[in-house]
Amino acid sequence: MLASPPGRPAPRPRIVLAGGGHAHLYTLRRTAELTRRGFDVTLIDPSPYLYYSGMATGVVSGVYTPEEDRIDVRRLVEGGGGSFVQGRVRTVHGEDRALVLEDGRAVPYDAVSFCLGSTTPTNKVPDDGRVLPVKPVENAAEIKRRLLLDGDRPVKLLVVGGGAAGCEVAANALALLDRRPAGGEVAVVERGDWLLEGSPKPARRSIRAYLEGRGARVLTGTEVVSYDAGRARTSRGDLLPYDLAVLAVGIVASGRVFRASGLPVGPCGGLWVDRALRSVADGRIFGGGDAVSYRGLGLPKLGVFAVRQGPVLYHNLQAVPRGEPVRRYNPQKRFLYVLNLGDGTGLAVYDRVAWRGRLAWKLKSYVDRRFMAEYGGSA
Repeated sequence: MLASPPGRPAPRPRIVLAGGGHAHLYTLRRTAELTRRGFDVTLIDPSPYLYYSGMATGVVSGVYTPEEDRIDVRRLVEGGGGSFVQGRVRTVHGEDRALVLEDGRAVPYDAVSFCLGSTTPTNKVPDDGRVLPVKPVENAAEIKRRLLLDGDRPVKLLVVGGGAAGCEVAANALALLDRRPAGGEVAVVERGDWLLEGSPKPARRSIRAYLEGRGARVLTGTEVVSYDAGRARTSRGDLLPYDLAVLAVGIVASGRVFRASGLPVGPCGGLWVDRALRSVADGRIFGGGDAVSYRGLGLPKLGVFAVRQGPVLYHNLQAVPRGEPVRRYNPQKRFLYVLNLGDGTGLAVYDRVAWRGRLAWKLKSYVDRRFMAEYGGSA
């Protein structure tokens, strides 16, 4: 850092967080510590709220309200003496150490971290209001609202994609439709050979048996190739009618900012970062969660990875402006995740083991509610 003129106090190093995502929560909760240590902290986000992915599908079934599923990130940063800027980043000017927002404002930084989340690809999808991507997370409330419209006739839900998000949406929709006077139908289409592909075989078998046992139609080895006025055509020639189609076909990093700024990105579109979660092209730029490609590779799109990145980002954002050593991030090789099935049960998966039942749900509920309490979930 440059020396200050005689008699003038040294400028406070500026830490900027672009996006209030899961990987930034650890730092946001410690904003007061940073300001006491002499840093200025700024959060940039289009919304004052973060919707927690771990509880989102529970909003579909009504286990949680949308308000129970959100964290007031503006309150976290401002309560610690930092500032909140409502807006979206358009480009990064690394040579000037400034972020330019979509409205033209510039936000200077000495160290910046990106946690912009991810989106669901919507290529070749009609804009007729009948197809809704599972991301952003807050779409869960809209899925529930759509399923409850016109309660005098059965509703048809089509879930495209059989990964964790798609299976959870289908299960929670079934729970909601069980309470709907006219009921409804759920179909799940997955182009791979299995639901929860990449999970251990017991988990794949269990989730299919569960969904089919609840009345869902499950089509694997099948791809939806077109949508037209409430009918989806599959690669096998089937026509699947729907009132609402939910796209859960995988997620991609929100990499537009990085590409526009000339920053290297990985195959998934995320900011290419090294072992310290630092851009390979600029040592003052960091990132976490779905917005990054770790050493050029995509990590599993699970919140547990983003949350574990939090302490590393917190340390490194302070270390760089002070010229101190950075820490490395070491992704966990084994991790637990639990699917909420909407009926008071869950499917827990750890390494090569899976089990389904009420104990799994109780474990998930405990972990999620403790997490929300830690970060002051907004009711």
